[in-house]
Amino acid sequence: MQTQQTRVNMIGAWLSQVTGIRRMGETGGPTTLSTWLPLVVGGILGILGAYLLIQQNVVALLAILLIVPMLLLFFYYPFITVIIWLLVFPFFLSEVLPGARPLYWLLHRAMIPGALLALLGLSILGIRKIKNVRFGLVDGVMLAYLVLCVCNILLLTARPNSQLIHLYDRIFVPFCMYWLIRVTRPGQMDLERLAPVAFIIIFSQGTIGILSWFAPGVLPPKWLGRLGERTVGTFGNPAVFTTTLLFAVVILTETLWRGSNRKKLQMAVSFLTVAFAFFLVFFSFSRGSWLGALPVWLGLYILHPKWMRRLSLVGSIALVPLLALGPLAEYSSFASERLFTETTAEGRVIGGAATFRMIQERPVFGWGYRNHELYDEQFRDRVMGLVDSKEQSSHNTYLLIAAEMGIPGLILYYLPIGLLLYLTIKYWHRLPDTRIWSRSLVLMLWLLIVDHVIVGLFTDMIQSPFFNTTIWWLALGLIANAIDAGRNSTVTSQSKQLQTIG
Repeated sequence: MQTQQTRVNMIGAWLSQVTGIRRMGETGGPTTLSTWLPLVVGGILGILGAYLLIQQNVVALLAILLIVPMLLLFFYYPFITVIIWLLVFPFFLSEVLPGARPLYWLLHRAMIPGALLALLGLSILGIRKIKNVRFGLVDGVMLAYLVLCVCNILLLTARPNSQLIHLYDRIFVPFCMYWLIRVTRPGQMDLERLAPVAFIIIFSQGTIGILSWFAPGVLPPKWLGRLGERTVGTFGNPAVFTTTLLFAVVILTETLWRGSNRKKLQMAVSFLTVAFAFFLVFFSFSRGSWLGALPVWLGLYILHPKWMRRLSLVGSIALVPLLALGPLAEYSSFASERLFTETTAEGRVIGGAATFRMIQERPVFGWGYRNHELYDEQFRDRVMGLVDSKEQSSHNTYLLIAAEMGIPGLILYYLPIGLLLYLTIKYWHRLPDTRIWSRSLVLMLWLLIVDHVIVGLFTDMIQSPFFNTTIWWLALGLIANAIDAGRNSTVTSQSKQLQTIG
């Protein structure tokens, strides 16, 4: 204890010397470094800001101006990293604004891993200890998968540098999100703060999605990649669009619908927002998204029957006439056409068969990370008399991983999900059932995972825009924290029993 306190005192003295901020009870004049450091930092930021202003790079200028207050806010409240990422990053997946690339680097590549690294460093130095977090087999499996991916890229791919960057974006950063959720350990108040975030996600993405159909001219061209085909928001992919909406629905319902003392206006707004989100899932015109949304809908119906009955009634009264006779009738016909069309299904059968043949050829080591499209053409052939539609990309997440990384890679990537499911069942009876952090939330998070799994059968959920992959690991981090809460309650109850016996 004395050693740790000594380290804290030494670090505090160093920070005091650098910043010029004295701790309570300390006296003395400012040091030379503390006098000049603010001037030097301010001068550098001022020159850089002036240059960006001359270049009219407003986005990068805004990022520079926000660096210092954001760092201070992070050290006070680390969970703000997750909130900012959820709110802001969806608008910078594609470079819509001039100079958006620096914010893309800051929000995804730097902020999440940087926040995790900073918290681990502060814990090692004894400034902000990480408490009640169990790192075990799940984390070991995740690290093993990262090592396997790096080895696969170095040995089997032609451009390892490019593939390592791709791996960083789509696997490493989502893993860091999982670990960041683990070390920040969001509680009830943190989850409640996510409720307005969920509302903004649904409203903003829904508005952009609706505009893409009825007023596409007001949107940037990069948000119109599936114009006239699917509703994708800012993500460019209907699967990412719908899984993100359903994540927001889970957060919104489990933070607002469980309370008994909520304001009527607040409940009405949340109710309409959830109804809007499910309408948008329908309006995505994605069959995989429709099927994946069913478990989430059924789970909400079981847990919140009163609200879901109202939602079904409102939907029937408001939407059925519009879809049958009103201005949305043509979209209803398009949805029916999407449901029963066979052309894309035939192409995916042929593509899936080709990927399966690739797995049979190299089941252990695979063909190399992101090498599927380099080799799949030589395995394409007729299947049950179906004509080859020359589909160029994989539409099955699991076959894709197995083809590129081998069956061991597929097992390693999804083994953490199996381990967390086992631990959830084991400690289920220990989870609280009254507060927001409850069995209800854990069940809905697992149904969200089921949604991802189902959608992954119809599209590539790994190499598509990686927002959904990060959401996947964010949800698993929340589940892992709930499991820790169940474990800790078990230990607490056992210690109380021993005290009683003693």
